[in-house]
Amino acid sequence: MVQRSLREQRQVGRERGRIEQQRLELDLDQHQQRLELDQQPGLDPEHAEHSEHAEHSDHAEHPDALGQDLVGQDLIGRMSATILDGKALANQLVGQLRERVGELQTKGVEPCLAVVLVGDDPASQVYVRGKEKRAAEAGIATRDHRLPAETSTRDLLELVDRLNRDPAVHGILVQLPLPAGIDEQRILQAVDPRKDVDGFHPDNLGLLMLGRPRFVACTPQGCMRLIAAAGVDLTGKDALIVGRSNIVGKPMGQLLLQANATVTTAHSKTRDLEALVRRAEVVIAAIGRPEFIRGEWIRAGACVIDVGINRLASGKLVGDVEFEPAKARAGSITPVPGGVGPMTIACLLANVVDAASR
Repeated sequence: MVQRSLREQRQVGRERGRIEQQRLELDLDQHQQRLELDQQPGLDPEHAEHSEHAEHSDHAEHPDALGQDLVGQDLIGRMSATILDGKALANQLVGQLRERVGELQTKGVEPCLAVVLVGDDPASQVYVRGKEKRAAEAGIATRDHRLPAETSTRDLLELVDRLNRDPAVHGILVQLPLPAGIDEQRILQAVDPRKDVDGFHPDNLGLLMLGRPRFVACTPQGCMRLIAAAGVDLTGKDALIVGRSNIVGKPMGQLLLQANATVTTAHSKTRDLEALVRRAEVVIAAIGRPEFIRGEWIRAGACVIDVGINRLASGKLVGDVEFEPAKARAGSITPVPGGVGPMTIACLLANVVDAASR
């Protein structure tokens, strides 16, 4: 019995040593990841935010997350955030759009979205199918244009020009990213601003800055609808955007400013991000880094909108915010998946119906 006990003790000791080594390696990996984010010249991970393609990470969830969750609950009286259900809100919006489409059809107008997909990227194909499925649910017609990866910039420009001149097409969606060799900016700028339902054209971004938006980029628009659903009055609120891309961060800042929030934009060169997050009453996370914003940083009662979608090595999808401990501190928070993503597609369809109504 004594010998068996000694063997068991040795086995337990080896197991504890292995677990401790794994914890150390995870901490070192996470530390190195942050150093790379802050120090690499030209690194701008915000531009990965919401191209709708999940980034892959080899980093597991931080081993101390559960402990931090419990600490956060103790600090703020064991509160738990309201979960902002993007799926339910998107379904509600699509239902409203269906009614508007019906009214347009009685006037002889058939809202139509032209979808352009270049290449055979599997993720892009999934996203396009999802958008077309939702369009059908709203009663919006779609025209599918599938082109090979070898398509030239010139050929794609010719297709965009034909769609611009087609009066039956109200919105044009060029699925990103485009294959290497195609000038993405030339393509996006070639889309008629009156059919730019993505809201990426310089004309539409400029109108947004002037406070006279024609089309608002879909992800920021979805974020604003989620904030409104949370019942947050943005007037005077400290709002922090983590990410400065043209697709999310910059238009998000304009929308928050127009709602009278006090806006701070953080990015890869920002010093002491933790202090900014702890102060913010509204946090928009859009950097494309899995669980980079620690839950313990979230201010008690804050509204947290997580734009990020990242796939861990385990296959699990997570956002840019460490969800469970953040949920214990926030007043409201979006889940990943099921938060911002469904609203992005619904807002795209809203832009199409607006275009058909003009």
